[in-house]
Amino acid sequence: VYTSGPNKGHRKRVGITADGRKAKEGTLAADTNRYPFGTIMYVPGYGWGEVHDRGSAIKGNRLDLFYSSHKKALEWGRRRVEVKVYREK
Repeated sequence: VYTSGPNKGHRKRVGITADGRKAKEGTLAADTNRYPFGTIMYVPGYGWGEVHDRGSAIKGNRLDLFYSSHKKALEWGRRRVEVKVYREK
């Protein structure tokens, strides 16, 4: 459920990113004050991604990577990698 904004009180659609797209492989969540929606990055071990989502716990130089299964996400775990930023909108 949305807690604020124009959709306050309405059910949140699962799998839909903050910019309204369907989450899929390559979807990244970032601090949009640092990396705006549409920023393209290369994450070693993951591949190409584009920022389409954000989260309250994602601050500064942190990313969340979309995986199609919980198992795959756990296999990736938490890592420190040097990301290449190719385009910031």
